Amino acid sequence: MEIAQKVKALYERLQPPDTNPMLNFDERDLIACAEKAGFKEIHLELHIEIKPSAEGNWETFLRTAGNPKIPTLEEAIQQTLAPEEAEKLIAHLRPLVERGQGTSRSAVAYLWAVKIV
Repeated sequence: MEIAQKVKALYERLQPPDTNPMLNFDERDLIACAEKAGFKEIHLELHIEIKPSAEGNWETFLRTAGNPKIPTLEEAIQQTLAPEEAEKLIAHLRPLVERGQGTSRSAVAYLWAVKIV
Protein backbone atom coordinates (compact mmCIF):
# COMPACT_ATOMS: atom_id res chain seq x y z
CA MET A 1 0.00 0.00 0.00
CA GLU A 2 2.84 2.42 0.79
CA ILE A 3 4.36 1.86 -2.65
CA ALA A 4 1.02 2.37 -4.43
CA GLN A 5 0.44 5.54 -2.40
CA LYS A 6 3.60 7.07 -3.88
CA VAL A 7 2.21 6.61 -7.39
CA LYS A 8 -1.24 7.83 -6.37
CA ALA A 9 0.31 10.94 -4.79
CA LEU A 10 1.90 11.84 -8.14
CA TYR A 11 -1.48 11.74 -9.90
CA GLU A 12 -3.11 13.76 -7.11
CA ARG A 13 -0.33 16.35 -7.28
CA LEU A 14 -0.67 16.70 -11.06
CA GLN A 15 -4.48 16.79 -11.02
CA PRO A 16 -5.95 17.43 -7.57
CA PRO A 17 -9.38 15.76 -7.33
CA ASP A 18 -11.24 19.01 -6.66
CA THR A 19 -9.84 20.67 -9.83
CA ASN A 20 -9.58 17.58 -12.04
CA PRO A 21 -11.37 18.52 -15.29
CA MET A 22 -12.28 14.87 -15.81
CA LEU A 23 -14.11 14.61 -12.47
CA ASN A 24 -15.07 18.02 -11.08
CA PHE A 25 -18.49 18.35 -12.76
CA ASP A 26 -21.72 16.42 -13.01
CA GLU A 27 -24.83 16.31 -15.19
CA ARG A 28 -26.34 19.34 -13.42
CA ASP A 29 -23.29 21.39 -14.40
CA LEU A 30 -23.71 20.33 -18.04
CA ILE A 31 -27.35 21.45 -18.02
CA ALA A 32 -26.42 24.76 -16.36
CA CYS A 33 -23.77 25.41 -19.04
CA ALA A 34 -26.28 24.73 -21.82
CA GLU A 35 -28.82 27.07 -20.21
CA LYS A 36 -26.18 29.78 -19.72
CA ALA A 37 -25.27 29.45 -23.42
CA GLY A 38 -28.87 30.29 -24.33
CA PHE A 39 -30.28 26.88 -25.17
CA LYS A 40 -34.00 26.65 -24.38
CA GLU A 41 -34.78 23.03 -25.13
CA ILE A 42 -32.27 20.75 -23.42
CA HIS A 43 -32.16 16.96 -23.27
CA LEU A 44 -29.74 14.83 -21.29
CA GLU A 45 -29.39 11.06 -21.05
CA LEU A 46 -27.15 9.74 -18.31
CA HIS A 47 -25.75 6.22 -18.65
CA ILE A 48 -23.99 4.77 -15.63
CA GLU A 49 -22.41 1.34 -15.69
CA ILE A 50 -20.83 -0.50 -12.79
CA LYS A 51 -19.72 -4.05 -13.46
CA PRO A 52 -16.92 -6.50 -12.77
CA SER A 53 -13.77 -5.66 -14.72
CA ALA A 54 -13.04 -7.68 -17.83
CA GLU A 55 -9.74 -9.47 -18.23
CA GLY A 56 -7.24 -6.88 -19.37
CA ASN A 57 -4.06 -6.62 -21.34
CA TRP A 58 -1.28 -5.61 -18.97
CA GLU A 59 0.78 -3.75 -21.58
CA THR A 60 -2.23 -1.67 -22.61
CA PHE A 61 -3.11 -0.94 -18.99
CA LEU A 62 0.45 0.06 -18.22
CA ARG A 63 0.84 2.35 -21.25
CA THR A 64 -2.53 4.11 -21.39
CA ALA A 65 -3.04 7.51 -19.78
CA GLY A 66 -6.43 8.40 -18.32
CA ASN A 67 -6.25 11.73 -20.14
CA PRO A 68 -3.62 13.74 -22.07
CA LYS A 69 -2.49 15.74 -19.02
CA ILE A 70 -1.37 12.84 -16.85
CA PRO A 71 1.33 10.21 -17.27
CA THR A 72 0.71 6.58 -18.07
CA LEU A 73 1.04 4.17 -15.16
CA GLU A 74 4.40 3.12 -16.56
CA GLU A 75 5.63 6.73 -16.56
CA ALA A 76 4.25 7.37 -13.07
CA ILE A 77 6.01 4.27 -11.73
CA GLN A 78 9.29 5.35 -13.34
CA GLN A 79 8.97 8.85 -11.84
CA THR A 80 8.10 7.80 -8.30
CA LEU A 81 9.47 4.37 -7.48
CA ALA A 82 12.85 2.76 -7.03
CA PRO A 83 13.38 -0.26 -9.32
CA GLU A 84 12.70 -2.80 -6.55
CA GLU A 85 9.51 -0.96 -5.55
CA ALA A 86 8.39 -0.91 -9.19
CA GLU A 87 8.94 -4.66 -9.49
CA LYS A 88 6.93 -5.29 -6.33
CA LEU A 89 4.02 -3.10 -7.44
CA ILE A 90 3.94 -4.62 -10.93
CA ALA A 91 4.06 -8.14 -9.48
CA HIS A 92 0.99 -7.26 -7.44
CA LEU A 93 -1.00 -5.35 -10.10
CA ARG A 94 -0.34 -7.35 -13.25
CA PRO A 95 -2.22 -10.52 -12.24
CA LEU A 96 -5.15 -8.44 -11.00
CA VAL A 97 -5.43 -6.66 -14.36
CA GLU A 98 -4.99 -9.85 -16.37
CA ARG A 99 -7.64 -11.71 -14.32
CA GLY A 100 -10.06 -8.79 -14.50
CA GLN A 101 -10.10 -8.39 -10.74
CA GLY A 102 -11.93 -5.28 -9.59
CA THR A 103 -14.79 -3.10 -10.70
CA SER A 104 -15.26 -1.09 -13.86
CA ARG A 105 -17.15 2.18 -13.45
CA SER A 106 -18.24 4.54 -16.19
CA ALA A 107 -20.66 7.40 -16.61
CA VAL A 108 -21.52 9.04 -19.91
CA ALA A 109 -23.85 11.98 -20.35
CA TYR A 110 -25.38 12.62 -23.76
CA LEU A 111 -26.60 16.19 -24.00
CA TRP A 112 -28.35 17.72 -26.97
CA ALA A 113 -30.13 21.03 -27.15
CA VAL A 114 -31.97 23.45 -29.38
CA LYS A 115 -31.19 27.17 -29.40
CA ILE A 116 -34.24 29.13 -30.44
CA VAL A 117 -33.39 32.47 -32.04
